[in-house]
Amino acid sequence: MEVQVFWDYVYSALKVMTHWEIYLVVLMYLFLMLTPIILTFFILKKRHALCPRFFRKLFFPIVEAIAIAVAVLTVFPIILGLGDDALWGFPVRVMQLSPGGFLGLLGTLIVLAYIIDVIPRLRKLQSFKTLILGGVSLMFVQIFLSIINPIVEIELMSFVPGFWFICGIILISGVLSKLGHFIFVSSARVIGNKFDVREEVAELLILPIITTLGFLPVFIYGAWLA
Repeated sequence: MEVQVFWDYVYSALKVMTHWEIYLVVLMYLFLMLTPIILTFFILKKRHALCPRFFRKLFFPIVEAIAIAVAVLTVFPIILGLGDDALWGFPVRVMQLSPGGFLGLLGTLIVLAYIIDVIPRLRKLQSFKTLILGGVSLMFVQIFLSIINPIVEIELMSFVPGFWFICGIILISGVLSKLGHFIFVSSARVIGNKFDVREEVAELLILPIITTLGFLPVFIYGAWLA
């Protein structure tokens, strides 16, 4: 019974992915991820101080946390079934109404991103990382909505799904992570050879695209929250 219910959530998540605004949000996410990477690449290249591995370890988690937070806060009505349209101005609205809360969210996401990146086995599971950061962002949204609308009551345990749901979503995240890692390694070598760029640079450009695979587990978790 629980397994059937889990697949119902997966089906709901797949239906969310058919919404056209989801793809606009993904493009916005890639823009927020790739723009600082490309700008930093050109700045450091001119100064002959380019160190892609250093950038990936130090700055990439910050960029990723900001991009995921903005993406989830924009598209949460569709994920949670609260509406058919994304709220493009909602991240700015949150910053205006609760700057401390928004900074707290970003700080939490950045810390989680760094923790995952320093653990070798978890570092390769990009979809799992996206699930964690996106899931925390969805929790923040529900808490924020309960604050501005006291009628909505939120309990901390309402964020924790059942055992089989957790197993299922971890399994899907693991499969997507393995697929993403294969694409990541293969594409980095191809791009590096074809465009005569260092493999580390190619990896930085491909990694944001690979992380988008993790949005499916986020949508599954959102379907459960809804």
